[in-house]
Amino acid sequence: MYCIRVAVVAMAFLSGLWSPSSADEIRALLIGVSGYDESIGLASLRGPANDVRLWQKTLSDRGVSDIRILADGVDGGVVPTRAAILNAFSDLARSSAAGDLAIITMSGHGTRQPDNNGDETDGLDELFLPADTARAEAGSNAIPNALLDDDIGGAVDAIRATGADVWLIMDSCHSGSGLRAASPDVAARFVDPALLGVSDRLGGVVSYVAVEDSSGADPRQTSLPGQVVAFYAARASEVAREVNLDPKKPDDSAWYGLFSSRLAARVAGGEGLSYRQLFQAVLSDMNAAGVPGGARMQTPSWEGTLGDAIVLGGQTTSGVRQFAVTGDEIAAGLVHGMGEGTLLSLFADAADPPDAVLGFAQMTEVSATQGFLRAVKPDCEPRTDVSCDATGSLPQGVRFARLAARPLDLVLRISPPRDLATGVALGPESTEVQALGQAIAAVNAAGGDRVEMDADNYAIDVALADGALWFGRRVAVGAIPVGLEWRPESGVDLAALLMRIASAERLATMLSSVAGGGSLLNPSPVRIDPTFVPSDPADLDPPGAASNPVRECRRALQSSARTPPVPLPKMSDLKQCDNVSFTAQGEIPGERDVNRIHIDARFCVHADYVHVEDAIRPVPVGDPMVVCSDCPDGASTGDERLFVIVTESPENAERLNLESMVENCNADGAAPTRGTEATRVAGFLEALGRRPDTRGAFGGLNVSNVWVDAWEWQVLPKELITSAAK
Repeated sequence: MYCIRVAVVAMAFLSGLWSPSSADEIRALLIGVSGYDESIGLASLRGPANDVRLWQKTLSDRGVSDIRILADGVDGGVVPTRAAILNAFSDLARSSAAGDLAIITMSGHGTRQPDNNGDETDGLDELFLPADTARAEAGSNAIPNALLDDDIGGAVDAIRATGADVWLIMDSCHSGSGLRAASPDVAARFVDPALLGVSDRLGGVVSYVAVEDSSGADPRQTSLPGQVVAFYAARASEVAREVNLDPKKPDDSAWYGLFSSRLAARVAGGEGLSYRQLFQAVLSDMNAAGVPGGARMQTPSWEGTLGDAIVLGGQTTSGVRQFAVTGDEIAAGLVHGMGEGTLLSLFADAADPPDAVLGFAQMTEVSATQGFLRAVKPDCEPRTDVSCDATGSLPQGVRFARLAARPLDLVLRISPPRDLATGVALGPESTEVQALGQAIAAVNAAGGDRVEMDADNYAIDVALADGALWFGRRVAVGAIPVGLEWRPESGVDLAALLMRIASAERLATMLSSVAGGGSLLNPSPVRIDPTFVPSDPADLDPPGAASNPVRECRRALQSSARTPPVPLPKMSDLKQCDNVSFTAQGEIPGERDVNRIHIDARFCVHADYVHVEDAIRPVPVGDPMVVCSDCPDGASTGDERLFVIVTESPENAERLNLESMVENCNADGAAPTRGTEATRVAGFLEALGRRPDTRGAFGGLNVSNVWVDAWEWQVLPKELITSAAK
């Protein structure tokens, strides 16, 4: 990763919420660097001080009393110079012992410089920049007072060597030409190394790698007595964001690190999640929350040995998103991804089952960490443009609230097109801008999908490269354009492509709103196991060479036939001829319908269905998927998403089979004909997106339970794969 914003958090925060093996001692070290030497061009940040305050409150509320602060702009904080940070690390290691938990958070700028000891696969060291960072002397390629990833990794290992466990979170970003233009309410915590007098180029070529542990610590290292789990906030081709959660405030009080704010909010919820569940919950929060300027484009990942350990304790409410209610006030707000109009179900006890709901309420007067509730009817369907009618006072005895539904915005918002190489917005007179404007007008006039161009809050980025417009949640990996390509001379109807994008994004929005909703109270009756077998880059044809993708992948698959499959991570990078498979295994007797929905990099939706009976054996969910970046019908690189929907299949009821019902691309790329059955299924999906808390009778299908799981991957251009293999 090319820039560093780090937070290291221990395995638990409140011994009273832990299992009998809870921590002996809990200590916290909170580091935030906001002020830098602007005379050398190093811009100060707005969010780190707020991150520290947020973590301080979160941990204090969880019973942590030993909290040390190294942060400028925070009462009682020590200026976070390099020496002060290293001394604090050493003090924490000296005071730690077996069974203890260390809590460390670090917020500030990051960058990179050439590796000085040959331990980096990309030839570059990642750096965290303390308050006394200076400009490098000419030719030194070393930034004075910066903390190398090796320094941070050594500090983490020193804590683990005492037997204490560590949770390492790296909120990291990348400086390449793929950086997105963002609104004034979004900022990247990255410093171009050239600004500080060093180069991040090796032989004139920038190195790109998949998600990498930038800390210098190896979370898979088992020789140390203390364990570690590592979270990464962004891929190597992305930026880590700090965002203004309340643009109405003119000062810096509402600026927070996006990933850290979502994470602290989840920890504050006290939901008893495992680390695996916590990561999935934060990922869902970031994808579901509207963030100005497309900051939701961060794609976190995790690894380590503590994935199934419990963060806040084995409560029966594990997996349930729950917040305390006092009177009409709720301890949740913008940092939790919950804004005006969010619909909540109300309960009397933390362990109440879903059917014990007392009523429903919508949030109003929402601030960063709190909001107020107004009672509404059970049939309230939250919208972005209007609130449901209030019904009077909240029910008696309400003490907890659970997220029922966020107001869904199904308008497709795209960015104004820009030149990918320069980042400069295209002028209104350009052919591409005019063509795009005409296509948007045509879509909106048709009266179905609605598309808007929005420079501040968009889901789809648009850029011009190589004479083509590219559309995608991310339109570049490094300098290479990815996504859906449209050329004016192609004769393809641009309005039809926008309709394709809108239909795919609408489906993804609805499914994302309920993804990961399983819990100990309502677990999915079907286990989904995704695996993949990577292709060997040596078996792939060179980029640009005349080749037959079918023969190429047949050769690659034969070569990897004896390679055992490995689990597919929730977030991953895939390449040409990788082989991905999904199986479904019933966990308890009964019949279920399982649908696999794949949205590819060109926004085509593909559906596969299988009926699962009882719990005898795993069955394939669709055919194995052979990844293609160089497909027979052209390049297909960029972000892809896959959802698996599990539904109960009651007796004397029609099975829920989404094949041919949600696809939006025929062989010629056009949308398929929609019949009454497709309309019925669309009603199911729309109702599912509006009210994910409701378990029953979606769109007349009599579905008693619904579980949705999600995976995302990035199909890499072949140029990156073959160059990395040399």
